Amino acid sequence: MAEGRNSWVTFARYANLAFSFGVTMAAALLLGFYGGRWLDRRLGTEPIFMLVGLLLGVGLAFKSLLDELDALSKESKAKDGKRNGKG
Repeated sequence: MAEGRNSWVTFARYANLAFSFGVTMAAALLLGFYGGRWLDRRLGTEPIFMLVGLLLGVGLAFKSLLDELDALSKESKAKDGKRNGKG
């Protein structure tokens, strides 16, 4: 029974990661796009800041993903160490 519960917890963690990454990616892209478009309209530099904003949004979203994966990896290693009697 505990093994079945553990698999659901693992599934929930990875589902949360996927959902979180999707929301973060969408928010970063939208903010970069609209922020860049707003700057382009004010400064008269039509596609430059919009493209820069989109690229920054993608970069920030993937950095967020890597940070989240790193945290999950460290948590998993800590649990494995406790399970093996090292912690």
